[in-house]
Formats: sequence, structure tokens, C-alpha cells
Amino acid sequence: MAPWIFTDKISNHETIRVFNHGNSRRDFTFVGDIVQGVVNSLFVNTGQPELVNLGNGRPVLLADFVRLVESQVGTDAIIDSVGMQKGDVPVTYADITKARRLLAYNPTTPIEEGIVRFVSWFREYNATQFRMNG
Repeated sequence: MAPWIFTDKISNHETIRVFNHGNSRRDFTFVGDIVQGVVNSLFVNTGQPELVNLGNGRPVLLADFVRLVESQVGTDAIIDSVGMQKGDVPVTYADITKARRLLAYNPTTPIEEGIVRFVSWFREYNATQFRMNG
């Protein structure tokens, strides 16, 4: 959600709210890496249901994420920097240990490449026409 919302708002010169003053760390995963994990899961049969986390496993500083989006969109974000959101945590990321072992899952798209590809897709499909409220 964050790549879409931030790309849309920055592209349209709208304010983005950045919690914890950009000091939170989040796990951003390129959709192609998630798809690969799902496809890999189709070929695994352990004889019982399994819960497996798919993600990147490498948290990124939110402020760095915003800078990456800004650089690809080509404009500075209008930022409303606020404190920590009630009930939030400073760092979240997927533990992909089980996915690596069970699914041979290995996310390969660095955040920099993922943002380049996402913003390109966003522009190509004029994705701002499908705006999300919020």
C-alpha cells in the first residue's frame, strides 16, 4: 500500500503523512518476489497445512523509502512529519526463514530497483486514476 499511496500523492503534489518522523523501518517487497514465493508453494507438499511468511526480510528506513519514491517521481514530497502512531511499532519485517527452507524462497529485487519498476508501471498505466481514499 505505501508504494502506491506515496507515489500517487507525491505525483499529485499532495501531502503525505510520515509517522515516527520517518524513523520507522518497514519490510517492502516487490510483487514479483511474492509471486515467485506463491508459485514455489504450489510444488511443495508437506502433508499438512503450513503457514509461511513471504516478504523481503530486510527492513528499510521509512525516510529512505520516501527519498527513493521522490527521486523516481521527480519531485519532492510534501511531508507532514508526525510522531509514532498509537499502537504502531518502530520496526516490522517478515521472518522468511521458513519460506527459504520450505519453498526455496529468495527475494531478489532490491528496494531501489523495485521502486524504479513500480513508479514506471504506475505511470504507464496512469494508476492515479484508480486512487485510493485515505
